[in-house]
Amino acid sequence: MKIISSLFLTLIAVTAFAQKRDNRITIGTVDTVYSNILKEKRIVYVHVPNGDKDEHYPVLYILDGDDHFQSAVAIAEQISGIIPRMIVVGITNTDRERDLTPTHVKPDRIINAGDAARSGGGENFMGFMQKELIPYVDEHYPSTSYRVFSGHSLGGLAVMNAFFNHTSLFSAYIAIDPSIWWDGERWIKSYEDELRQHDFTGKSLFVGIANNIPAGMDTISFLKDTTNIAPVTHAVLPFVHFLQNARPAGLYMGSKFYPNEWHGSVELNAEYDALRYLFKFYHFDMNYVRAHRDLNPDSLVNTHFNKVSKQMGYQVSPTEDMINSMAYDYMGAQKMNYAFILFKRNIENHPQSSNAWDSLGDYYVAVGNKQKAIDAFNKSLSLKETTDTRQKLEGLTGKK
Repeated sequence: MKIISSLFLTLIAVTAFAQKRDNRITIGTVDTVYSNILKEKRIVYVHVPNGDKDEHYPVLYILDGDDHFQSAVAIAEQISGIIPRMIVVGITNTDRERDLTPTHVKPDRIINAGDAARSGGGENFMGFMQKELIPYVDEHYPSTSYRVFSGHSLGGLAVMNAFFNHTSLFSAYIAIDPSIWWDGERWIKSYEDELRQHDFTGKSLFVGIANNIPAGMDTISFLKDTTNIAPVTHAVLPFVHFLQNARPAGLYMGSKFYPNEWHGSVELNAEYDALRYLFKFYHFDMNYVRAHRDLNPDSLVNTHFNKVSKQMGYQVSPTEDMINSMAYDYMGAQKMNYAFILFKRNIENHPQSSNAWDSLGDYYVAVGNKQKAIDAFNKSLSLKETTDTRQKLEGLTGKK
């Protein structure tokens, strides 16, 4: 009996564990693209934000997706509203040294013989991205033409290769502690003269720099050191300084040095800072609105997002959540006419949103228009049944 009971309890535990696993939260889809250029199947992780079925999003392409996809999705979701909601595409590796390096090199103190033998496939990899992966994403997911390319270490080197040689492919570039020491820094230095003639109008670049400087050395003595003790920082710091002085035409550029992060830990903080910096133009200043309550908020929103649209190259509308939050804010301030304009704007932009109709119902309750509140709540429930809206309707009609 004890054996039977024990087996029974084990079965219950296993079943419960399986149920928990079945209820796991998922943040993306595993997809595959066969590359005729690379002659192999490539696995990509794709996250698409929750939104209206006709909504489209800019795309963040992130290298080393095996390691950085989850954190990139978390950042993009956490600060959405400050930046636009984004599709995140994590590109996993098959042969990292082959794909992410722009030139073929010989073995040296840093690069072993095996890695050197496989190096230099960067242009083939960019051909895969340009001719196969990006068209696939555009065909199968609700993407827009605004693309961000992000990479760390050798991934950052690949990003810089795209920045120089495929400038039009992406709108913004994020290079985190990029391995531009590659090829004895000859590769990166070959672009210095060209940068002054290159037109980067409408393009953005953010470079994150980790503190790989050995303890006891200051920056000046480190940069004078010829032992190549920390090649990444030794190459990145002077190049960023060069970029800042060269001021390439049209380029919006930012960089940040992370004194408390090293090469292996810098990616998370730098990804966050990069997205905040690159989309600085996107955020709508609610503090200004609250300080100027007599200005029409709808006009302010229109003016702001017209500028955002110009920057991103297509029509960008404010999110439903943003307008809803503004509307409730004005309703709380007893600016009912402006609150109504905003609630109605959400209905016009998101006619199939049950939440937009529920919020309009709240407005009608606040102004004492019972019948229109009932109509709005009924419309909301016809789109999606929710306990909260049902209770509001029952409170008005007395029916359950």
